[in-house]
Amino acid sequence: MNWRRAGDVGLWAALCFLVFVESSARNDPYWLQAACFAALFVGVFVRRVRPLLAFTVVAWAEIVILAFALDTLDGVQIALVPAITLLAYLAGRRETQLEHFVLVCSGSLVGMLVLTLIVRHEQQATEAVLTWLVMLLLALLLVVLPWLIGRYRAQQALLASAGWDRAERIEREHRMAIDQQRLRERSRIAQDMHDSVGHELSLIALRAAALELDPSLPAEHRRAASELREMAGTATDRLGDIIGVLRDADAPLVPRDEGVPALVDRAAASGLSVRLVQEGDAELSPMVDRAVHRVVQESLTNASKHAPGASVTVTVTSGPDDVRVRIVDTGAARAVPSSVPSSGRGLDGLRERVRLVGGTLTAGPHKDGFEVVATMPRAGGRPEPEEAERAGEPAVSAAAAERATVRRSVRRGLITAVAAPLILGAVIGVIAVGYYLIAGYSSILRPPEYDDLTIGQSEHEVEKVLPAMQMIDPPAEGYTPPAGWTCRYYGPDGPFSINYAYRLCFADGVLVAKAVVQTGSVPPTIETG
Repeated sequence: MNWRRAGDVGLWAALCFLVFVESSARNDPYWLQAACFAALFVGVFVRRVRPLLAFTVVAWAEIVILAFALDTLDGVQIALVPAITLLAYLAGRRETQLEHFVLVCSGSLVGMLVLTLIVRHEQQATEAVLTWLVMLLLALLLVVLPWLIGRYRAQQALLASAGWDRAERIEREHRMAIDQQRLRERSRIAQDMHDSVGHELSLIALRAAALELDPSLPAEHRRAASELREMAGTATDRLGDIIGVLRDADAPLVPRDEGVPALVDRAAASGLSVRLVQEGDAELSPMVDRAVHRVVQESLTNASKHAPGASVTVTVTSGPDDVRVRIVDTGAARAVPSSVPSSGRGLDGLRERVRLVGGTLTAGPHKDGFEVVATMPRAGGRPEPEEAERAGEPAVSAAAAERATVRRSVRRGLITAVAAPLILGAVIGVIAVGYYLIAGYSSILRPPEYDDLTIGQSEHEVEKVLPAMQMIDPPAEGYTPPAGWTCRYYGPDGPFSINYAYRLCFADGVLVAKAVVQTGSVPPTIETG
């Protein structure tokens, strides 16, 4: 059994408990209790898929009871009212169609009036209509108001969900743009691979051709060199085909074999104030060399667009194991034109390029300008996995994570708002019930002791057999004692088990009257000693 089903069973049990307690106190027949339990079962377990049907079933169960119980001595059963209010709220929360709810409520109220007139046909029509109007006012408070609250909560949740969905869509589009930039950067890497490996294969083919034409070699060696030349040519063609599939045809390419010094000279010739500082002259792997070139190229492009008139310093430091590239500009010396195109994705491509060779890249403001720093192993390395890959979990968007956090916060706030009054009410209820039970069991005058009391007996002697307390809920019989009389009320047994009480009246220090009075709508069954 899952937690949702267990919650349904618990809710049904709690609502049935209210019916059981009230019906037991009223001595209702078992079939009536079973019918109420069945109505609550339908209401609780159908409320998610058919909220209006669940509300209608429980509401009509109460309507039938009211039709037979109003204006009688049996009293009115109200244990179903909490369930009706709860289901009205849930109907508004899950079924917000106003016309459906109006039809159900209107039909139920009209049906209650008609059923009352049919069942209580001896009752005057004006009295029945007046009672129906009172029920209508109660329905507005206990049914319509909870439904409106539920509808408001549903609309609020819908608006919030729409806002979060839009935020997630924007973030998805942003991530797609970053992925596209990464793919473009990988296409550049594919071209670099083609240039580097293709160059080496061309050299192999050239050497093999020279060996093929060398007359000093035996014929079988020249044939092997010819086969090697053909294999190198085939490998070059296949490499071109594979790289052509991987490479984006629109990806801009840099001049082949251009180094960082040539790149800086070309930028300076175009009018950019840039100087190159090289520290160390270690050999780099082709992939790392292309990555260094790409970082410098993108940084100089950004500086020329977003910091016009700035001075740029490019520092390439080659260490024993890694190479560090640092590009710093002094900030814009002139106003940046508003027409400068910018996708905002260039740095994302650089990060992907550096990550694929096992390095890291940081970029951000530096003093008055901007700084880009990339550190990579000289020989290249395995790319660092992204955070989601390291965690072994699918990537979760920031909007989705924020929405989950907000939902948890709202859920905790709602639980606190509901739980605090419930806990406080439960504590007060336990104290009240405890006090009622203590007072009830401390005000018991047993039937034999009551029978032994005689009129004219002194109050002092009577008090010797009286319990320590009087009833805290004496019967509302409307009895007015004569002047000078003081009356007390005691129960013959514990609370919830009696339907009568003893009344003792004293005057001038003696017992002047004793009587058995009815405490409920059922005539008392008097026990005697």
